[in-house]
Amino acid sequence: MSTIIIDNEGDLLMEVVEWDHEQEWPDRKPVIRKTQHFWVSRQVLKDSSRVFKNMLGGEFRERHQDSIKLQDWTISCIKIWLQALHNVRQDYDVPIEATWHLAKMGEYYGFDILKLKDWFADWYQRQPVDRWYINRESDDVPNPRWLLYPCWIFDHYKGFMKATEFCTYHYCGHITEHNPTRFRDLHLPQRIIQQLNAAKGRLRTVLHKDLYGPNDKLLRATCTCKAESLWGYEKALTDCKAWPLERLVQVTSMAVILDRLTRFKYGLPSTACSDCRQNYHSVVKGAISHTSGYFDGLCLDCMDSSKTDDEDADYWSHGELKQSDFVYGCRSGRHGQPTWYYSYMGQKQSKDRMNRSVRMSRYDGDLE
Repeated sequence: MSTIIIDNEGDLLMEVVEWDHEQEWPDRKPVIRKTQHFWVSRQVLKDSSRVFKNMLGGEFRERHQDSIKLQDWTISCIKIWLQALHNVRQDYDVPIEATWHLAKMGEYYGFDILKLKDWFADWYQRQPVDRWYINRESDDVPNPRWLLYPCWIFDHYKGFMKATEFCTYHYCGHITEHNPTRFRDLHLPQRIIQQLNAAKGRLRTVLHKDLYGPNDKLLRATCTCKAESLWGYEKALTDCKAWPLERLVQVTSMAVILDRLTRFKYGLPSTACSDCRQNYHSVVKGAISHTSGYFDGLCLDCMDSSKTDDEDADYWSHGELKQSDFVYGCRSGRHGQPTWYYSYMGQKQSKDRMNRSVRMSRYDGDLE
């Protein structure tokens, strides 16, 4: 078996055994898929992980060995982590599922997840992301819901904002994320999903308010033609399958509803008076523009800046910030007030899941 040299000046042989969990059943253990050796630096591992510090510098037998054995991780992900920790050129030819494995491995060993921040940004650029956005109807292939957690954990603001905006406009029903791995404990904080669905509900309110403008005026009119004009307007909305909103939003995405509204056509009755002769097409066009540009997705910088160590101050500041407080200073550039509003995370919630207690497995010694 060949050995992959990570550090030419290394002093430790790492044997990695990758298991095939797809062949695992309740009555059958997983089988070994492949094995790989890596030549690494003992000190780099100790400096990068409290687990390895305890394993290689504590009272365990590995302290006196020239080799260690790791199991239950994919070889490609261990290689990427080792390359990052040793500051050498990294591999990018891994599927999206690997980003979840990398996050899990980082959590397990207590690696600094931001060590892979630049790697993830480069990996993201190399992916057929546009194709994933077309595949949104099936969870059997990568789609935007697969991207939510990786973009969040690796602090990729562009990918996260794009994915959250897309999910808000293009999914009907309750927005959820999708985890394509067996690590079911990897997911976004519940608060983020709540805010996404709140923003999605707000889109319905914004669109309904704009489209209802003519109704409000006609219902207060005193002319004899108001009933026919009102009926004609709502019939035109119904004919393009964009009305009534309360029923449609349960089974139709906002993007589809807005697209249907582009086909709105309404011919006023010849008997309509001046009060009934509103510019209905302009109203619908304005509603489409307002709603489609209302929400830019969630902003990772606003999510972080809305949290301090003072939970009470965070709570009251939500209603007191000025436009300049949320429009400037984000990596994404200028975005609208709704993005800041729904990016508000309130109480202190650590975005870095690496602050969890590191699972020590059998290395259950002092981590400090």
